[in-house]
Amino acid sequence: MRIFTKKLPHPDLPAEEKAQLLQNAEYQEMMVESTFMYLTLDLPTAPLYKDEKEQLIIPQVPLFSILAKFNGATEKEYKTYKENFLKRFQLTKLPPYLIFCIKRFTKNNFFVEKNPTIVNFPIT
Repeated sequence: MRIFTKKLPHPDLPAEEKAQLLQNAEYQEMMVESTFMYLTLDLPTAPLYKDEKEQLIIPQVPLFSILAKFNGATEKEYKTYKENFLKRFQLTKLPPYLIFCIKRFTKNNFFVEKNPTIVNFPIT
């Protein structure tokens, strides 16, 4: 897998300072090749509202749309305590077997929340 990482300047900086920082080598895109044991797939957030019949909607998402994270073009922002990074992932070679870890649980200050989204696996 190739991992492309680009450091982002702080969003509160003025435009001319951002332009100067983007010229530094620290803010240029870096590529790292890495092996993997499994792929972590992020689910879209669950809807907050109910449908017309006042029932909760259980969303469905196709497997291919959550695998788009690894197509080499889709970028995602990752935030750390001090810095923000823009990452994209590209699979170069597939192993004989793939193990998916679907990230269903999110933790906040009060409790752990489960995302009930159904992942549709194509069977042909």
